[in-house]
Amino acid sequence: MLKKIIILSTIVLLSACASKFKSDVATFHALPTPQGEKLALIPMLEEKQDSLEFAQYASVIGDHLASQGYTEAGDSEPDLIVGFDVTIDDGREKIITRPGPYGVYGGFPYWAGYSRFGYWGFHRARFRRGFVGRGFGFGGGFGAYGGFGAFGGFGGDRIIARTVYKATLTMEVRTKDGEKLFEGRAETETRKKDLPTTLPLLAEALFADFPGESGITRKIVLEPKEEG
Repeated sequence: MLKKIIILSTIVLLSACASKFKSDVATFHALPTPQGEKLALIPMLEEKQDSLEFAQYASVIGDHLASQGYTEAGDSEPDLIVGFDVTIDDGREKIITRPGPYGVYGGFPYWAGYSRFGYWGFHRARFRRGFVGRGFGFGGGFGAYGGFGAFGGFGGDRIIARTVYKATLTMEVRTKDGEKLFEGRAETETRKKDLPTTLPLLAEALFADFPGESGITRKIVLEPKEEG
């Protein structure tokens, strides 16, 4: 029972950590304090200006701009032009190192394990616990992902390869004459190539303490919202 409680507690903890959204936000601006200026919000790229997807993104960004004190121009002439773009790349492999449960070599030398369990007994015990790795099926095998090499051993560090995607929200604010008053971007790594889900979080990160200190990159961490 104790073992089950520990496992469940670990799962809950990992889930809580994984639910945090992290983003790098950089802004550069000479933006005056909002005075209810009327805005026109459009995608920077012409081919995206009739996109229903980008119309949805514009609605999300527009809500944040409204919360800052700006208003939608509608059919009237805007005071400021806000351009935005949202991209996600094709992904890359990211190597993550995680410590094993017992430290390097399981907390005891391999010869001590032999004297206590016998080689084959130790092997079967590891297999029954569901420890499945590459190579020969225990401790990650003898290959690059574990075994007796530099990457681990019995219960040593685990090497995990994951595909991650970089999503970026870019936004700029210009006067009607084209003078740029603000440019900013929010970037994050995500394990899913899913812009509709990622964009609202990028927008929230970009507008955290908007417009932010000019000329620096800030680490923004969004805590998960409580339901109910």
